[in-house]
Amino acid sequence: MTLWLWLALGLIVFAAGFFALQWWGSGIILHPPAMSPMWIFPEQFGLRYEKVAFKTEDGLELKGWLLPSPTGDRRTIVMCHGWGDNKGELLKQTYFLNEKVGFNLLYFDFRSHGESEGEITTIGGLETMDFDAAVKWLRAARPELAEKMGVFGVSMGAAVAVASMPEHPELRCAVVESPFSDYRGVIRRWAWNHLNIPRFPLIDMSLWMLRLRVGDPHIDRFNPHEAAGRIAPRPLFVIGGELDDLMPEDDVRRVFDAAREPKQIWIVPGAHHAKCREASEMEFDTRVGGFFSRNL
Repeated sequence: MTLWLWLALGLIVFAAGFFALQWWGSGIILHPPAMSPMWIFPEQFGLRYEKVAFKTEDGLELKGWLLPSPTGDRRTIVMCHGWGDNKGELLKQTYFLNEKVGFNLLYFDFRSHGESEGEITTIGGLETMDFDAAVKWLRAARPELAEKMGVFGVSMGAAVAVASMPEHPELRCAVVESPFSDYRGVIRRWAWNHLNIPRFPLIDMSLWMLRLRVGDPHIDRFNPHEAAGRIAPRPLFVIGGELDDLMPEDDVRRVFDAAREPKQIWIVPGAHHAKCREASEMEFDTRVGGFFSRNL
């Protein structure tokens, strides 16, 4: 075999390996490596609830729970979980908003999470359609509960809430825990924190592959930071963890700084990613419950 043939073969093997690496990298984004199982349900906490289902604009069926207010209060909060989690994981941290504060709570699983349909997740790019579907369902199926609506989101759910608020003027306020400011930044941090993969060239090429696989050339332009400036005059409460290495304080503050008044921020001492309630105990319940009570 001539030298040129060997070189050609080497280039083909290298190209195939590089392509496979980018496919694997984009696959981690589309298919979270650590998906939480559905093992938490409202009946475990003695909560009344109704199972609900609704369709997204692109035809996926999402599953959810509607927890009615124990006091008959008509104010409602739409609850948005994080990447790789599900509505049950969020329920165990936030059902105090129903049991103690008295709000109606609408939990739902984003696409490809929990009990919902879907083969891929995009960490916010397509999930705004899921959020739209949840709000649309509530307005159509329970209009009396949709007159005073707020939103609570954590991690991916927080970013989706921030990005979606400008398109939903009917939402009166939002609490967002550990939001990321831009899509590409959180992908790079996760890859570095978990796999020690540098941004260039592997992450940038994986994002190119992601756009190809999703079929959307703009999927990685999802930008909660830009949307935050269009939420006012509705109140926004941004929460971050002091020890969060995925959505660090400076990234959370970037969302907060982009928003206009009225707004407030709380960086919880000793809190890791999406663990602010665990680190702050009753103070979390008091602050979050009080914010919704004042603004819904």
